[in-house]
Amino acid sequence: MPYSDELLSQLGVEGDILDRLQHYATHSPERTLYIELLDGVNESARLTAEELRDGAASVAAALAAQGIKPGDVALMIATAPHEFLIGLFGCMWAGVIAAPIAFPRRAEHLESRLEPVRANAGAVAVVTGSPQGDAERTVLDLLTLGELPVISTTQRRAYVEPVAERDIAYLQYTSGSTSDPRGVIVTHDNLMANLSAGWDMLGYTEDSVNVSWCPLTHDMGLILGALPSPVFGFTSVLMPPTAFIRRPMAWLRAVDRYRGTHGYSPNFGYDLLVDRSTPQERQALDLSCARNFVNGAEPVRRGTQDRFLDAFAISKWPRKALSPGYGLAESSVLVSVGRPEEDQLVVHADAAALEQDRVEFRSEGDPGVRELMGDGTAHSSYDVRIVDPNTCEQLPADQVGELWLRGPSVSPGYWRRPDETAYAFGTELVGDDGGPYLRTGDLAFLHEGEIVICGRAKDLIVVRGRNLYPQDIELTAEEAHEAVRSGGSAAFAIEDDAVTALVVVAEVDGDLDQPDVSDAVRGAVFNEFEVRVADVLLVGPQGIPKTSSGKKQRKATHQLWLKARESQPN
Repeated sequence: MPYSDELLSQLGVEGDILDRLQHYATHSPERTLYIELLDGVNESARLTAEELRDGAASVAAALAAQGIKPGDVALMIATAPHEFLIGLFGCMWAGVIAAPIAFPRRAEHLESRLEPVRANAGAVAVVTGSPQGDAERTVLDLLTLGELPVISTTQRRAYVEPVAERDIAYLQYTSGSTSDPRGVIVTHDNLMANLSAGWDMLGYTEDSVNVSWCPLTHDMGLILGALPSPVFGFTSVLMPPTAFIRRPMAWLRAVDRYRGTHGYSPNFGYDLLVDRSTPQERQALDLSCARNFVNGAEPVRRGTQDRFLDAFAISKWPRKALSPGYGLAESSVLVSVGRPEEDQLVVHADAAALEQDRVEFRSEGDPGVRELMGDGTAHSSYDVRIVDPNTCEQLPADQVGELWLRGPSVSPGYWRRPDETAYAFGTELVGDDGGPYLRTGDLAFLHEGEIVICGRAKDLIVVRGRNLYPQDIELTAEEAHEAVRSGGSAAFAIEDDAVTALVVVAEVDGDLDQPDVSDAVRGAVFNEFEVRVADVLLVGPQGIPKTSSGKKQRKATHQLWLKARESQPN
């Protein structure tokens, strides 16, 4: 098996995630696997091992009653976390391949957001729970009138045994454009390999407590935030992203209340916690229980980590308990986690050299320096290479190339997308006959054995032969004027009079007509990069399109900018 037999024997459980759920449901039926805080504060549900098993078996029976067979695909539309998990495990119990997707908030999103996923997945049913509010009830009514049967996770039927042959666990639809969805195939073996890697890298124990606000339709929220519980037997406390965005401190209050040991958030979440809390609120917390909270899913900024650790020192937050991490859906999420805070790798590299894919080290404070944080050493189950994406030749350490991976966590490919699968999962490394690698699309280099991410290849902005990373431009824009919100900008390239130029869209509080802000952004970016900013568009808070996990959607932001400029009078 791709996961550790020794680990399984230590835990007294063997098999895949369903086998381990059945173990706990039989031997520790009252063990609480999940606590739900739907509003971020009050307990709305608890789910024991026995309840999750019985609920999953009931959903499987309902699927069978509708003629849904093993190997068929069902849309798994998220509602309350405990209902979502019962539905997901019910699909796995029946051998039905779930395709999780966030609940469309408006009826008009059925066609634009849900329909492309349904079409790609070839879904023959919908599995969902109780709708939250009038908007979701309207959407569910429309679904019920459609051609697909809707199976409710709240209805109980007779117990059925799980299917014996289990391969694909579910499809993870990746972030980004919903018009061209890609469903990453996640197998049971992939899951167990990655959860075992998490046990090694994150320091789980059977007494751990996860506290997560990340969406269950996203790989980090599901595999890291929720699925360790039925595998290792500990409790996960779950709240929806909307609860965190409304009250960021609800997350850390839950960590204090339930003595949380592990958690996960994109970089912006840690900034939000500092910005939306007071010293008095922080002093009221005891966060000494924290063991390993991961900062991932977007570029990790040292400044964010430092200001969070400084702000929450009064809460007894252990400085070792915040680590940068790297992962992606195509490798069942977790690849690497950084070292404890005192030893975290911080690289100061010459910015001009990086633009030519060279790494030349400089001292902190030197002019023209870019600061990068290491994301740790990849788990030992991975074969990690830095590769020239054009020649497919391996590059030496301290040289920028595309990050390639091979290992048991890596997905077999994209669902019903053979050409994209062949490119992303089937490329051979020159001089290596060990099999194909996953091309992550991330530009990176290795330093002292750690992965250092520079940016996404598809987001790279090439100006006069220089490679500019949008996150560097965005950081400069956000530091240019106090009105620009931290983490609230997006940069992309346009062709302006046949010349590549930049556009920056920035979130600000208050009046959107602030010429001094636009001028400050233009000046700061030009001074730093010697590149003209063709336009600055100011938008209100939360105006930058983001995925449910908080990743900036630069393509969607580009479309937002185009519409804004088209609507302006000539």
